Amino acid sequence: MKETKKNKLRVGRVLLAMGVIVSTLFGADTLRRSLATQQPYNLTIKGDFRNFEDQTEASTGNSLAFSTSDECTTAFAGVEYLGYSEYELSKKDVSDGILAIYTESSPVNGKNQEAMVNLSDEKNEFYSLVDEKVYLNKKAADALNRMMEDYANATSLADFIVYGTTDTYTGEDSFYPRAFSESKTGYCVDLALNAYGSVLTYDGYDAEGWIVENCWKYGFIVRYPEGKKQQTGNDYCPWHLRYVGEIHAAIMANKNMCLEEYVEFLEQYTFEEPYSFAFNGSSYQVYAVTGTEDTFTTRVPVSGNYEISGDNRDSFIITVHKV
Repeated sequence: MKETKKNKLRVGRVLLAMGVIVSTLFGADTLRRSLATQQPYNLTIKGDFRNFEDQTEASTGNSLAFSTSDECTTAFAGVEYLGYSEYELSKKDVSDGILAIYTESSPVNGKNQEAMVNLSDEKNEFYSLVDEKVYLNKKAADALNRMMEDYANATSLADFIVYGTTDTYTGEDSFYPRAFSESKTGYCVDLALNAYGSVLTYDGYDAEGWIVENCWKYGFIVRYPEGKKQQTGNDYCPWHLRYVGEIHAAIMANKNMCLEEYVEFLEQYTFEEPYSFAFNGSSYQVYAVTGTEDTFTTRVPVSGNYEISGDNRDSFIITVHKV
């Protein structure tokens, strides 16, 4: 009888000890989980961090691809087209827009500038400025930064100077023979080269020729390209870039067109039969609208995925992003 009680007592002690051990382990695990999930609200991290063990190469302008078709197509063919709405255009706005052509006889007016930023606040480390106050359109500034970073990566150089944007100096010590009215829009960049502390005129050759060859990938064109003086009225100016957006720059590069030729080319396309092309994985259609009245209407997709630019002549150009 006594032996049975002793056995029960021993079993009870063992069970009790096991219970204490399990409880202790469970409590420790709960505490560990609590500490692991606690948010460090007082922790401030400064700087950018990169995982060097598992890097994926960032997409740059060099990866852009495009294809175009010279044929008219049915309006918005191949997509779910839900109809159109009417948009009223005013002749007084024909001088505004990213594709407007400005000349001495038809210059920029004061209202053409919009969304301007100071490059000294926006620029990256891959180029320099000739002045602390250099203003540029916001989209153009972002594109310039991407282009200069890719140029530096491709050539191991960072020798470009933004000599002018809205107001390029053309006095006695200038590297440029003339300024252009279109610069006041904020879409233009005039480039020079930093050569061991000396400023040189950019001629578009050598390693720096990368900019002339690749600027279209970022939405820039050489505004007065080689061999187009009859159309533009100006000699070759590799140092004078104009931002027109990636879509239009890609088409112009593909067709070897200057801005004057491109705007004239688009005049043959209409809402019913627009110009269609694919660019960087997306599809677009472009058409022109011309009217003789002070105000007139055009049709635009009801989706709202479109942009309108005057040509500073007699037409508006509508660019539609097909979805």
